[in-house]
Amino acid sequence: MGKRIIRLLLAFALLAAVVQPAAVHGEVLTAEEKYNKLVEQGIFEGFPDGEAHLDHNMTRAQAAKIIALILSLKENPSGANIYIDLDESHWALGYIGAATAAGILEGYGNGIFDPSSDVTIEQLAKIMVEALDLEVDEDAKVEGASDWAGKYVKAALDAGLIPEQSDYTKPASRDLLVDVSYAANEQLQANAEETGWMTSAEQTGARKVQITFQGKADPDAASIVIERIGNENERTPVGIERLEWNADEGSVTAILNDKAETGSYIVSFTVRSDEKTVTSEYQFNMEAETLERIELGGSDQLPQANDVAVPFSLYNQFGEEMDERPEDIRVISIAPRAEIHPELNLVVLDLAELPKETFVAVVILADNVSADRIYKIGDIRVLDRVSTAGFYDASGNRVSTLKKGETAYLLLTPLDQYGNPFYDVDMDWLNENLQVTAVVHDFRPLTLPKQLEKHPKSGLPSVSVTGGSYLRDTVITVTITSKLGKILAQESITVEKDAEILPPPPTPASIKPSMSVDPNSIVTVMDATYTITTYVTVTSQWVTDLHYMMLPESDPEPDVEDLLQISGTTATSGRVKTSGTKRLELAHVYPNDLNQKFKLYVVGSAGDGLIKTQKETVEIDTDSNNVFRFISISGNVETSTLVMYLDYTPQTAPVTVYYVVNDTPLPTVNSPDDVIQLLNDSNTYITRGLKLWGEISDRVLVSSNPGTYYAYVVLEYRGVLLMMEETLTL
Repeated sequence: MGKRIIRLLLAFALLAAVVQPAAVHGEVLTAEEKYNKLVEQGIFEGFPDGEAHLDHNMTRAQAAKIIALILSLKENPSGANIYIDLDESHWALGYIGAATAAGILEGYGNGIFDPSSDVTIEQLAKIMVEALDLEVDEDAKVEGASDWAGKYVKAALDAGLIPEQSDYTKPASRDLLVDVSYAANEQLQANAEETGWMTSAEQTGARKVQITFQGKADPDAASIVIERIGNENERTPVGIERLEWNADEGSVTAILNDKAETGSYIVSFTVRSDEKTVTSEYQFNMEAETLERIELGGSDQLPQANDVAVPFSLYNQFGEEMDERPEDIRVISIAPRAEIHPELNLVVLDLAELPKETFVAVVILADNVSADRIYKIGDIRVLDRVSTAGFYDASGNRVSTLKKGETAYLLLTPLDQYGNPFYDVDMDWLNENLQVTAVVHDFRPLTLPKQLEKHPKSGLPSVSVTGGSYLRDTVITVTITSKLGKILAQESITVEKDAEILPPPPTPASIKPSMSVDPNSIVTVMDATYTITTYVTVTSQWVTDLHYMMLPESDPEPDVEDLLQISGTTATSGRVKTSGTKRLELAHVYPNDLNQKFKLYVVGSAGDGLIKTQKETVEIDTDSNNVFRFISISGNVETSTLVMYLDYTPQTAPVTVYYVVNDTPLPTVNSPDDVIQLLNDSNTYITRGLKLWGEISDRVLVSSNPGTYYAYVVLEYRGVLLMMEETLTL
């Protein structure tokens, strides 16, 4: 199975090896000098005695390695599966498989490759003739050549590729292989600046094929065709949805229209340049998607209620989340009712009759794969918050903008106090507990009350909005609040202007987005691991996104448009969603950022920047005397009483102190919340309490009885909690 990669890329190289075997870029090299250069590049392997041994023969396995290395082919052990005389431990398995998959080498038939036999002159003649795409006389016979090889030897002799021999079945000399390999490698490296060739192809997803290439490949001048090979070697094209190029890394990923079926495939990779067109092919195997792993999600605690939804995810052998479920998927649980949702990846449980603080196990099985998880049953379910999934049309397709008359649905997921979604929630009950408004930010903003409804396709709770006829691009903001007025979710969509009407002079809007930073919320913290973090709370109205950037005080100040271009989140900048109040978390580098001054720049937006606030600038000072840090807990004996003192900065900061002291260790105390919860439990401790401190001289009386005491203390300053443990002795 000859391939164009050999015919086009090696053609000139092989001719150069024959016509000018010793001249490379004007430099005359001996066979031994060429050999040494190839050893340096890792193409040939040197001998322990340092000699080239050009009089030695070369095996077919060694030849496979040289060809694969020259072409930069990726080792491919599975490509050698067609040979029955190669075991998995053979040192050249990957090279033989790569050269075979690329169509460069083939066996003797009947699954035989014979890796340890020598490469013969007639075998080398065949490789050269096919590489140069020379015409052969099918009836040609050559004395000293095997019957099958006569046509190749005759063509090679006529082209002057090999000298006349009395026996073409004998091994080709090593120096001839060195000449050919050196010339081919030199020419390939030169061609790499102009065009590229494929070095591997492998399946990386249910619909993904990753292709690697060597050399240059301009995506605008390259094309890829993937075909499935049938039982009779017929080829059927496979649809490609798109190509994702990473030319700098020498790879491109083909996203197929449909999931792959198990079988053999071949990729044709064509690169066009001003002077030539190079096509390389690579044969590989793909397998149909199979279930590899199941993960049960949700919180560790579930509410004491019926219709409790526990999400689960299915992953295939490539680590991708599957969008189709096996037909035999099922669930096992002691819950009175446990079933798989007919459309969504949810386990639905009835838990209202099970006692609080007990445990329930959930097991999912499908295609001989299983997953299990144990959940704790908590309190009666309450509606705690709402998450949004963006706007979708009635068919379930995501939309980012609307035109006049088009309707989009903001999909919502109500969550309980443990973060678990409500399943099949009653819409009347939901509308009684939530308030929904849609604000049209036109020249005269209009606030519309809305009702929650089920999405036509998914059945999930949603809020529908319809684009009107507007004189300019206009934003519609949907806000979901609790009955007490707390904003639970907020999301915006842009309606494109109506091109059929002319805009009048602009009129100022009566409602404008606003944003502010609470100076009393700014706190820079250093924890026990010397991690420095600054927290800043931003409040806003009619804003869905915050764009922020923290820079050293001396750096140039960004403008509003610079901030609006920020996407994603880093340690010191980002774009985050907000529902009215958002705490930003900014990381510093220790110790470089200590005792330094920074500025934080923030702007709010809605509708992808169509609506925006003015820029706010916040000064941040990481002076070590003002950084919130819990330094130590110490004990001192005063008038026969053990007294506990705390050392922290800022020294005069108004902090809240939570403390528990016991005469035995408390192994269940691992976090600030654990300490705070102990203040209200029914157990007896040496001392515990809550104090508001403003000076470092404040103290806690521990005990007048001699002994060892274990102190657990939490400091709270501007909403940040720091915890420390210490052993004290009287």
